[in-house]
Amino acid sequence: MAKLVGSSLFTGAISSLNSNYLLLLNGNQGLTLDNILNPSSDSIKYSVNQTFRNYMMTNFNQMDIDGDGTISQEDLSGYTAKLQTQGMTYNELSQLCANGGSSMSSLLDTVLSNFSEIDTNHDGRVTQSEINAYRMNEEIKEVKEKYPKIDPTKMSMFYETDTANDTSSTDNDDKVFN
Repeated sequence: MAKLVGSSLFTGAISSLNSNYLLLLNGNQGLTLDNILNPSSDSIKYSVNQTFRNYMMTNFNQMDIDGDGTISQEDLSGYTAKLQTQGMTYNELSQLCANGGSSMSSLLDTVLSNFSEIDTNHDGRVTQSEINAYRMNEEIKEVKEKYPKIDPTKMSMFYETDTANDTSSTDNDDKVFN
């Protein structure tokens, strides 16, 4: 299983969101729906992941927090803060992490495959804390499988009494070996 760290997954998603936003912004004062649909150049169009562009188009109204038809840097900061605190849905994770590297891909696959189990409060979103708790529980399971509990009834105890130096025995002379 991939090492799950919720903060790395969320950091990757937020980083992807910010970098693609800046590419599409291309010096403008804010990002409009038209900027997303019709990037100013082919180089920008092809450098922005299509999955991300679809996400931006679908979620434009949620990201445009002040409702002025433009996603400003303040809107984006507010939106990413919301994602960090409230968590991300299955679709948000799959779309925002689409550009992740191979380690991100492994982590993302693990989270998406176990989404309902990780989402312990069943609100349809996973948070960094839920991912980290899931990771910890999985590590505990692995340790228990690797080192099953030892049954104390199957253990032997040996006692040794040191009588070579003294014929009178005291409580300190007894040694226990497990």
